[in-house]
Amino acid sequence: MAEEVLRLEGVRKSYGFGTPVSTEVLHGIDLTLTHGEFTALIGPSGSGKSTLLNIIGLLDRPTAGRLFIAGNDTSALGEAQLTRLRGSTIGFVFQYHYLLSAFTALENVMMPLLLERGRPDEAMRQTARDLLQKVGLTQWENNRATNMSGGQQQRVAIARALALNPTLMLADEPTGNLDTQSANSVFELLREVSAASGTTVLLVTHNMSLASRCDRIINLVDGKILSDQAASDTRRIPAT
Repeated sequence: MAEEVLRLEGVRKSYGFGTPVSTEVLHGIDLTLTHGEFTALIGPSGSGKSTLLNIIGLLDRPTAGRLFIAGNDTSALGEAQLTRLRGSTIGFVFQYHYLLSAFTALENVMMPLLLERGRPDEAMRQTARDLLQKVGLTQWENNRATNMSGGQQQRVAIARALALNPTLMLADEPTGNLDTQSANSVFELLREVSAASGTTVLLVTHNMSLASRCDRIINLVDGKILSDQAASDTRRIPAT
């Protein structure tokens, strides 16, 4: 049986909880992801995808229900413990790369390591070089972000997300700002990384062509999981 990486039990999220204008946006989400799974999360705008991703990424807490990350019951953890767990377990890739334009590709990849260890050293630089090699950017390691294409910048962002060897990678529309060729390249890189390292990937996308190439598709509509099935069978998934 595959190792469990993520489990949600009856997760609900309300804004304005306890007030007359309380609004529930997630309605009892049950979800499990296992080691090495590559899963697409789809759904129309306003369906709760971003809220769900923020909860899974430990950037927000559920109003009710329980969330387990790598076996840790996050409801029992304080803010400092959540920060440590997030840093050691979860990697993030967003639609916009959020690279620091004043720094080189190598320095951007080093940032998570620097935040963890406090000061740069040669081992940290070598880790960053190895990651840039993995994403095919060795010859651009000394380029600043502003001197790189959108696809190259997103590759640097993926390398940065891998710096602390995360168990779970959350990718929020990582190809949304890219042309078709660059989007395909970034998607294939994520798949290769997942296959090589066993990293579990949850990919939020509106691109059904990419979603259909994942292992599994979860369709979130109006704060509920409408369907959860293998990507090889998408016939029951409505267009979004």
